[in-house]
Amino acid sequence: MNKLKDSSYSLLKDDKNKVIFKTVFKNISLITNEALYFITPDFNYYQHFYKVKTNDVVLDAGANCGHLSIFFSKLVGKNGKVYAFEPDGINIERINKNIKLNQDLSDNITIEELLLWNENKLVDFNEAGTVGSSAVWIPDTDKCVQKEAIRIDDWVLKNNIQKLNFIKMDIEGAEIEALEGCVQTIENLKPNFAIASYHIVNGEATYIKVEEFFKKRNYPYKTVIFRKNEIITFAGTSVK
Repeated sequence: MNKLKDSSYSLLKDDKNKVIFKTVFKNISLITNEALYFITPDFNYYQHFYKVKTNDVVLDAGANCGHLSIFFSKLVGKNGKVYAFEPDGINIERINKNIKLNQDLSDNITIEELLLWNENKLVDFNEAGTVGSSAVWIPDTDKCVQKEAIRIDDWVLKNNIQKLNFIKMDIEGAEIEALEGCVQTIENLKPNFAIASYHIVNGEATYIKVEEFFKKRNYPYKTVIFRKNEIITFAGTSVK
């Protein structure tokens, strides 16, 4: 078990006598259907520079089962907002089940069943119901479906987003496409980023092109390697 000194874990039973998991991380309690022994380090990694705080607006791109979305929800509080972007319908079911287990949550999580891309269009997507669901790799054509993709810039305009403090991104190789659709948002709202950039696309780790993207725009950035293979590129004023 990858147990952090500021975390604890225990087993509970739900109303159907099914085993569920309680995680307490830095005095924040999360109830989930999945064990978070190997997930909780990510809570620290993604906040290596920018620390999510009360009243923040957070975009969780690649929300998977919603563990980080729920964690961010409890950090931002009732006047904050978390937008959980997850195009995989199987994972969205898991997010909703995990949200229901946390009865102390504020009603501050909005799930967006959308891909983040550099165009607004339908995109082929490998809907595997795992962390490997991707629009970049389609290893199983039986699981290939078309999903609606949107540029962050257009989503921000459509939803009249006036503040965006933090964007966590883990979208399985589509980081560059998502960033290309986020140029105006970066200029106008200046969000902080934490981007999982260890994915390999065309034989190259994505952090290389992610760094090039931010360097071209003179936006502060820094790539950090955690536990040997967890590569995260951070960007924004918090990196200075």
